[in-house]
Amino acid sequence: MTDVDKLSVALFRLPRPLLTLKGRIHTFLASRLNNMFDQVDDTFFDLADRADNNRQQTMYFDAMRLIRMERKNIEHNFFGVLTQSFQQLGQYQGPELPSQEPEGLEVVENEQLEEIIALDTMVFRVSELCKPELEALNTRLSSMVPASVTLKNNPVGPEVICESFNEAVAHLELKLPVKLVLFKLFDRQVMVSLKDFLVEGNKRLRDMGVLPDLEQLRKARAEPRQQEKPPAPPPEQASAAGAAHSSSTASPASASEEAAGRPDPDSRASDSRREAGAGQAKKRRQDDGQRYGQLLSQLKNLLHWGSSDVSGSDTDMHQCIEGDELVSMVGNLQQDWSNAVSAEADDSEGLLQLIDGHLERQGEARLDGTERGLVDLLDRLFVRVNHQTIACAQLAAELRKLELPILQLALKDNTFFDREKHPARRLLNEIAEASIGYTEKVDVDEDPVARAISGVADELAGQPPGDHAALTQLLLNFIDLVEKERRRVAVLEQRLMEEATATEKVNLAHQAVVRVLVERVKGKTLPRFVVSFAEDAWCKVLFLNHLRSGRDSEEWHGSIRVLDRLLELVAQGQTDAGVVAPVLTTIKESLENVSYDAYDMGRLLGAMEQYFRGELSSEESLRQGVSASPLQSVLVDALRTNIPGNPAGLEDDSVGSVDEQYLRRADSLTRGAWVEMTDDGADKRRCKLAGVVLPSGKFIFVNRQGAKVSEKHRNRVAMDLQSEKLRPLEKTQLFDRALEGVVGEMCQSRTVH
Repeated sequence: MTDVDKLSVALFRLPRPLLTLKGRIHTFLASRLNNMFDQVDDTFFDLADRADNNRQQTMYFDAMRLIRMERKNIEHNFFGVLTQSFQQLGQYQGPELPSQEPEGLEVVENEQLEEIIALDTMVFRVSELCKPELEALNTRLSSMVPASVTLKNNPVGPEVICESFNEAVAHLELKLPVKLVLFKLFDRQVMVSLKDFLVEGNKRLRDMGVLPDLEQLRKARAEPRQQEKPPAPPPEQASAAGAAHSSSTASPASASEEAAGRPDPDSRASDSRREAGAGQAKKRRQDDGQRYGQLLSQLKNLLHWGSSDVSGSDTDMHQCIEGDELVSMVGNLQQDWSNAVSAEADDSEGLLQLIDGHLERQGEARLDGTERGLVDLLDRLFVRVNHQTIACAQLAAELRKLELPILQLALKDNTFFDREKHPARRLLNEIAEASIGYTEKVDVDEDPVARAISGVADELAGQPPGDHAALTQLLLNFIDLVEKERRRVAVLEQRLMEEATATEKVNLAHQAVVRVLVERVKGKTLPRFVVSFAEDAWCKVLFLNHLRSGRDSEEWHGSIRVLDRLLELVAQGQTDAGVVAPVLTTIKESLENVSYDAYDMGRLLGAMEQYFRGELSSEESLRQGVSASPLQSVLVDALRTNIPGNPAGLEDDSVGSVDEQYLRRADSLTRGAWVEMTDDGADKRRCKLAGVVLPSGKFIFVNRQGAKVSEKHRNRVAMDLQSEKLRPLEKTQLFDRALEGVVGEMCQSRTVH
């Protein structure tokens, strides 16, 4: 909202009938809220009394106490939001489409999803129950304010009232079970009786002169379209309807001709007709919004879906099929559509072609107008979802089968395209996300999630279109199944990451030990017992100290100092027992701590003691025939350590330079992110990042079953991103993103042409 819009809203003064309605709804809701709060203590006390454990009992008692303390704040916040919704009716809302720019869709957690579903179910039930009253009230309110009043912004409608209550309790730290109980109380004590208020509100506005003949006008428009010429209204009805009704029966062309051929002597009457014509145009847009929803109504106006390319004679011969008749007709095409989708290898044939072919064979009707545009929109939408989501052709066909029952739902429920929280849209988002990782070898009958996706189309086809309770239950069942599968796979991924981390830790310790020994021993001439000590014995002490305590620990650095001290004594030819004995004692204790073989340790320490006493030189041992004396000096050109690990596994397999921006993109990949990899043979596979092993930065990728399919170092991942051999995939809100993209393309195409 711009600053000008905010100023206009702030300065907007509600008309007197609207002020009266505002006062009535405040009184009504205050009374009902009072009844609800009176029930809170009894309800939560009963729940606490029936609780299975002390934790649940405490939760309900704490909630009861918190709600009692916050009652005044809840009421204040509730009526504050409601008052603001009245004031926002002063903002003009043009017919333009919403911005095509992405708004940063957020991932909804499961608990938040259950809250949203509970509120949506409440709103939908009341909206269906009070549909005629709400439509009449929307029309009356729209005639008094700049805004186009719909179910979304009607301040006395169920959506605004429920959202106001949700915001009023948002600051309370309530557990999900408690909040759902509170929503249920609100539903029973407030929303159930809303219809009585809406009936009274319409009557009061009618008595105050706000569209008093609305019912007659609605009945006149509801006459069947099949009649060649609608009957003329009775004189008394025409006089009561006034100029607005007469303008609705005349076309814009005839009205302009009449104005040009017969000037009106009264300028005020001319102004009145122009205002009535503008009001009628606004009313037609509102009717379209109520019938198709706001998005489809706007697309209809922008893309001119209502204009037909067929000739007038063809129009007379063929009736346009729409509404309930189209819902009934496409319901009989489910099997044909399933067969067509399963047989097609590409997306060249869509539902629109199937419906056109069926109507052409019947030869009695055709698909035109908004209904044709709606089918075309769904065709494009499902093709886009498949292209951006599904790698498996078999599962893509199962998802495409959903298009026909979704068409039936969209025709019956005008909120499908307008509500991001619609249960059917959430179901499609969940299905699209769950389908990302499947390959062509999937066995739909064996995989539980794939089997559930395959069965959704049949379940939707067997439900009445627009049954929100059944849709919500189907959504919750699917989420439960997917979550159960994800938990199973998460255990496998966790085990895999623990193994990879342990292996990495071993390799790091091995590498560190080899580095220490090479720096101190390799290339030097040392007694043979020193080489054996380093290769066979002390490497194990170093390895275990690094593995247990890390490279920054005192144990690791202390073991290195012992090695350095021994080498220093050997280089000095030290024979002082007082200097040598502490070093040998430390060596013995350290070897015992790592359970070094006692016999080998005895021989090694004996050789050291003999060397430092100077009892036997290498020349004497050679004269005595000892060819491999431990005291004999040798040149150390290589080391062979007998410790676990593979230092080669730590080497970075990347080659070439990597741009810093791709390194940052590699670092931005988080656990659970899906990517598409292209192998050297141009084969593509989809896998998920199970995690990154630190500190080496090794990325572990798994398939949807949790089995490792690839591991790459950070630089290699960055290089693959740079060469587009690795492409991150979106995994959330896929259906909604596809809808944004398709609508944007349709609008762009219209702009270009």
